[in-house]
Amino acid sequence: MSNSKQGVSDTDNTVVSRTPHSSEVTVYSGGPAIVREQRKVEMKDGKVVVTLEGLPEHYVPGSLTITGAEGPGALKLGAFSYRPASLSVEAILEKAAGKEITLKSGDVETKGILRHVLGNQIVLEVDGKVQILVNDGTLSLDPACLSGLTTMPSIRLEATIGKAGGYGLGVMYATEGLSWSQRFEAFYDAAEEKLRRLACWVDLTNNTGAPIGSTRFQLIAGYNNGYGGGNYARPRGARMMAMAASASPMGGGLESAAFGADSAEVETVGEQKLYTLPVELALEAGETKTTSLMLAEAVPVVQEYLLSQGYFTPAAQLRDRKDKLPVHVRLTIKNDAASNLGVALPPGQVNIFEPDSKGSLQRTDSAQVSGHVAVGESFQLMLSTPSKDVKAQRRMVSSTDDPEEGKDDGAGSGDKFPIKPLGETAAAPAMTMGGPTVGMPAVHRVEIATDENPAEAEEAGAKGKKKEKPRFRTEVREVVVFNFKGKEVDVLVQDALPPKATFVKPISAGENAVKKIDKANGLVSYVVTVPAGGETVVAYTIKYRIN
Repeated sequence: MSNSKQGVSDTDNTVVSRTPHSSEVTVYSGGPAIVREQRKVEMKDGKVVVTLEGLPEHYVPGSLTITGAEGPGALKLGAFSYRPASLSVEAILEKAAGKEITLKSGDVETKGILRHVLGNQIVLEVDGKVQILVNDGTLSLDPACLSGLTTMPSIRLEATIGKAGGYGLGVMYATEGLSWSQRFEAFYDAAEEKLRRLACWVDLTNNTGAPIGSTRFQLIAGYNNGYGGGNYARPRGARMMAMAASASPMGGGLESAAFGADSAEVETVGEQKLYTLPVELALEAGETKTTSLMLAEAVPVVQEYLLSQGYFTPAAQLRDRKDKLPVHVRLTIKNDAASNLGVALPPGQVNIFEPDSKGSLQRTDSAQVSGHVAVGESFQLMLSTPSKDVKAQRRMVSSTDDPEEGKDDGAGSGDKFPIKPLGETAAAPAMTMGGPTVGMPAVHRVEIATDENPAEAEEAGAKGKKKEKPRFRTEVREVVVFNFKGKEVDVLVQDALPPKATFVKPISAGENAVKKIDKANGLVSYVVTVPAGGETVVAYTIKYRIN
């Protein structure tokens, strides 16, 4: 696969192409890579045998196809076959049979005609006599013994040429051993709410068993299940030059130099995104090279603190104020030109770096681009590590059930989990707090029969059963958000709701502390403003049926 001067054999009807004139490779996240080569050969008219050498060791047999031909006359393709690597000591000695060789062992030198090779012994004909010698020295052979032997597989194809001259052959085949992986890095400046840099680096590895010369690489973040074609759309052609950051990322006192890298061009092929790397690369066998898929700077982000949905713990079971829930940081980014982006992005892990007080970058976190991001689409980076300064609690202040029909607890209030001051050890009844389905996957939720279930009511009537009077549970919930930072923060809170729950008392938390309340699909979300060094308590009461 390496590119160098072509070769032609001395045999009139046999042409050897030792390396491609040019090549292009598409590498997938999994499965074999697709190699496209242009071979240039000089051929006489008539029947010709063309040998294409330089195939990788892990060539996929049966994958070769001729995509086209150019030349002064007609070219009719005949049969072609795959030939594995053939160069070995055994193969060289086999070609030397019947030829004169020299065996030098120590100071003794023996010349003769090689007749046979028997393990580590050779049979020589010397002056009309046969000598059996141990092959423990140096053999000198005619260079012609190397003819036709190669360290790499080859393709031998037959063709009929209408007119002599120079021909170009388009060749395509598959090979195992080429792989690529992507990784993002983000230089995050929380104070400025921007990414000083967002870069995607590509690691290309060549384990095909053969060197790859200067080649145009294309990448698809998907498994190679076959060949696909599709519409071509060239979005923003991707030279993204990163400008100098406001503070030196090296942490030194030198003036920052302009820094940049060419980004890949992206096109749509079928339903896949095809990334063409901006420069040709050469890879030695076993080598891994890293290059840029995209690089942008000064990318604005919307930062928010997020308390994801979870259980409400009975207040009496909380150990004072020490049982706190994690609050995470989520960054929202718009993939468009206004954000200095605008190139389709593959999924991948993101390493987060943040500057310390001296401007030195420290790796502080990680996130994930969880799927392919189209141009114009917003995406989110959820930082893996929760905030050290913003935390929360969920308290079930009380949970009261309507009494069962025909039963009375004496107070007419049914099962009750009353309000208890924090720190008391009052025992709570064995029940799931936060509703019968809170925290359960949606597929496990079962709607309980209600008056709106005529089929069930009819079935119950048919069996002579008395329709049960609806019973409800009333929950008083509190969410406490703590802020140990030196500035005010907003926290997005998400709470799960039982099916068909209604609000008896709406969400509230002091003057203007709660905003952007949204209720949909069993989830309520709202934004809580928490003062610097303080806390905000959000309370609400819900009611839902339990029978």
